[in-house]
Amino acid sequence: MNGADRASALPRLVVGMVVYDRHYDMPATITGFDGPMVCLTRPTGLNWRSHRVSVRPATGYERRQLRAIARLHTQRQRGTAPA
Repeated sequence: MNGADRASALPRLVVGMVVYDRHYDMPATITGFDGPMVCLTRPTGLNWRSHRVSVRPATGYERRQLRAIARLHTQRQRGTAPA
């Protein structure tokens, strides 16, 4: 398989999409692209870049996990969540 075939075999990623980063073992949202890197963020404010090949579309479970983290972070910011 040459480079063009490999690139076409990768799933299409777009800004705003929830993905799973296999390198960091975490779901995140795509905020942008920088060459072969994908810019990712979490609801807690954690931002990082990861290689395109280590990112895949998130499963339903992983998307729910990210939403739950966002809710917990919001509650903690308000001081209404258990520590």
